[in-house]
Amino acid sequence: MSAARDEVDQAELDRYGIERVPADVYHWGGYRYSNARDAVAAARRGAKP
Repeated sequence: MSAARDEVDQAELDRYGIERVPADVYHWGGYRYSNARDAVAAARRGAKP
């Protein structure tokens, strides 16, 4: 995801009461997960015995 694609003027965010919050993103096997449990589950399914 490009940072330039998500850039918005802070004044516009303030005008609408939109708050920016940090979020964790988990990467595994070329995929992104917003939930750590989903990432671990995918990794377990993909693990070689």
